[in-house]
Amino acid sequence: MKARDLGVRDGWVCWLCDRPVDPDAPSHSPHAPTVDHVVPRSRGGATRPDNLRLAHRRCNGRRADTLPELRWPEELGALDTSALWTAIARLVRRPGSVETVAVFPSEDRARAGSTWAVDRACAFVGGEWRGWTEPTGVGTHVVRLTVTGAADPGRPKVGDRRIRGRGRRASR
Repeated sequence: MKARDLGVRDGWVCWLCDRPVDPDAPSHSPHAPTVDHVVPRSRGGATRPDNLRLAHRRCNGRRADTLPELRWPEELGALDTSALWTAIARLVRRPGSVETVAVFPSEDRARAGSTWAVDRACAFVGGEWRGWTEPTGVGTHVVRLTVTGAADPGRPKVGDRRIRGRGRRASR
């Protein structure tokens, strides 16, 4: 696939930073559209549409050949978070199980965090993800995540033996 095809498919949004990608940016610009492999080829990722995403040239270059790292957005104000990429991988291997992935200071922020986590899980591995919040009893709220349907078997999984190295990068 070419960057233009991915741009149309992905709505001209960089999958790494969630910001718009300018389809007409010069190819040497850090904001130019590029094709990025979710799981890099050097880590066993395939050059198939389900492993390709649109990214800014700068975002793609910064990530290089590392596995994606899912950093929680600072504006959500999480008090404590788990390594989301690792939690997603565990959940894919055990559909129906539940993981607590973050703690937030309020229900509103927890709901926003739940939506963000579900969106990221869907973007990485597909499947039917569900996130929700629960009060902790001490004034905070946790975000819990599960995959209720099988993730797309054509998408690469973190637990896949081909992938080595360490990771980097519907709510109720």
